[in-house]
Amino acid sequence: MSIRSQGAIRAILLVLSLAAGGTARAAGCDDLLPWMRYQCRGLGEAWHDGTPDLYVTGYARHDRHTYSAERIAEFNEHAWGGGLGIAKSNERGDTFGWYVLAFRDSHYAWTKMAGWTWRTYWPAESDYAVGLGYTAFLASRPDIWSGIPFPGVLPLASVKLRRFEVLGTYIPKISVHTTGNGNVGFVFMRIHF
Repeated sequence: MSIRSQGAIRAILLVLSLAAGGTARAAGCDDLLPWMRYQCRGLGEAWHDGTPDLYVTGYARHDRHTYSAERIAEFNEHAWGGGLGIAKSNERGDTFGWYVLAFRDSHYAWTKMAGWTWRTYWPAESDYAVGLGYTAFLASRPDIWSGIPFPGVLPLASVKLRRFEVLGTYIPKISVHTTGNGNVGFVFMRIHF
């Protein structure tokens, strides 16, 4: 990927991160608790020294115990879409990254997201590994708050095969007073350049 393309990706992510409160470097990492300081520094390094990622989304599995068969038949479980990002692995093998995504959601509408990720792997610093981590983001969906962006944090699990990584997350049920709005597994892929 060209330097110009990398610059365009960083510009898009910068605008989105400023809307979310600024870059990791501006957050004053040294004043944070140890775990938060580690996250802040890793995200700052990814922001300034990361290399490009391509994301491809693909599948959303709705819990068959939460939704009726009729309701599931109405849903889009082929959540095709994609996005761009930047990421950097540190000396411990952990990966920090920033991303923007857009994909077709369960109701065939476009969900848009911008956020960051962190993952740690076993074995560390290996081309072939399993990982766990999290993503924190701002998302916009037409069926939630009329499209007004909302924050979220979700767990991540992954299988890394050199520069390819298959990731999955679980979107929990939002409220016990509804019969929907969650209990969805979401699978996507990351290609690191």
